[in-house]
Amino acid sequence: LAFEEHFAHQLLTDFLTKHDFTVERAYKLDTAFRAFYGKKHQPNGLEIGILCEYDALPEIGHACGHNLIAEAGCAAAIGLKAALDTSNLSTDHQVTVIGTPAEEGAGGKIQLIQAAAFDGLDLVMMVHPSSFDFPAPSYLAID
Repeated sequence: LAFEEHFAHQLLTDFLTKHDFTVERAYKLDTAFRAFYGKKHQPNGLEIGILCEYDALPEIGHACGHNLIAEAGCAAAIGLKAALDTSNLSTDHQVTVIGTPAEEGAGGKIQLIQAAAFDGLDLVMMVHPSSFDFPAPSYLAID
């Protein structure tokens, strides 16, 4: 169901808007989005990226938990927003949520990278559900 995530796109962007994020729908791709809170004003401020995946497979649905990735990403963004607000750091740092469609076989993140969707982010993170615990997670990229 790559690039057909219209319902999830609307649901997630409405949710983030409700929680005071500025949302750009159809960001670089029709079913991608970017939502941000705070502003990176200081030279030592960070723009922290959190990814949400929300595609599904035909006849299977959410086979490996992309619905949970979207839910956890939104929860992490709202938690980070609350932490920044409580510490008065939302004027120094920015939380950016990027919705990445078409992850099962169509390379949504690759297209977003090629469209410079991640430019300016100091770090990007996401979670992926698993059937077992990872006490020492591996990292795919560290600069």
